This record gives sequence, structure tokens and C-alpha cells, in this order.
Amino acid sequence: MDLFKHLGHIALRVADLDASLAFYNKLGFREMTRLLNDKGEAWIVYLRINDDQYLELFPKGVDRPETGPNSIGIFHICLTVENIDTTFAELAKVGIYPSKPRPEKPGIDHNRGGWIEDPDGTQIEVMEMAPNCIQFQAIERLRKEPA
Repeated sequence: MDLFKHLGHIALRVADLDASLAFYNKLGFREMTRLLNDKGEAWIVYLRINDDQYLELFPKGVDRPETGPNSIGIFHICLTVENIDTTFAELAKVGIYPSKPRPEKPGIDHNRGGWIEDPDGTQIEVMEMAPNCIQFQAIERLRKEPA
């Protein structure tokens, strides 16, 4: 049973709202609106990823939990792109560079990808989905199964 349409938003607590807004604006995420607290300060800033998905930035973060490859919880955000090479070339033009060396070959899932980080160190995977990737193959199998 498919109850959910898609992932609606991701909420991030950020240390420096202006730095985060500048970074995500370079990714093309435009500010949609803000909610202000009773002092007139930004409480939540909404950034548009696309018409159905957005990013919520909550300012005034102070403590970053220790994370590692085996930590429980959200590990990274993944943004899909049409062309990974074009995307990283465009990101470089606005001063955003890979945070890890980009693999020369597609991954085990057949996709090409790379990594960037926001000002708070949130890992963002940038992925070009291959037509024959394991994710698309799995979706096709699920579509053929009886509900």
C-alpha cells in the first residue's frame, strides 16, 4: 500500500543562518518564506528544492552531535541530478567543491556520484542515476508485484 506521495521536506538546525542561506542559494534553493518568532527573528526559513520538496532551516544551532560511519540517525542527504559532470562544473563556478574525491567509475549501484558539505558539515551526496541502476530495477520489480 502506497500511503505517501514523496518526501516533503528535510529540516536542518544550522549554526549560522546567513552562511547556510548563502550556501543553499548557490545550489539553487530559493527562499520560499519564513516564520518569525515573537521577537521578529527567523524561526524557520523555507527553501524550495522543487515544487513538492523543500528544506527547512532552523537557526541558532549550537551543538553538533558526534557522527561517524556507524552512528544511528540521518547519515546524509542525497540530491539527484541529470549530469554529474555538469553539476560539479556549475558548483565550482559558485565556489562549491567536492568534499571527497569523486570516484572515476560508477558505484556498485551503477550510479555516478560525489559529495559536498554545507557550512555545518552536513554531508550531501550528489548522484546521477543511471538508467540501469539497482534502484530503478527494484522499483520495476515492485511495480510488477501484486499489491
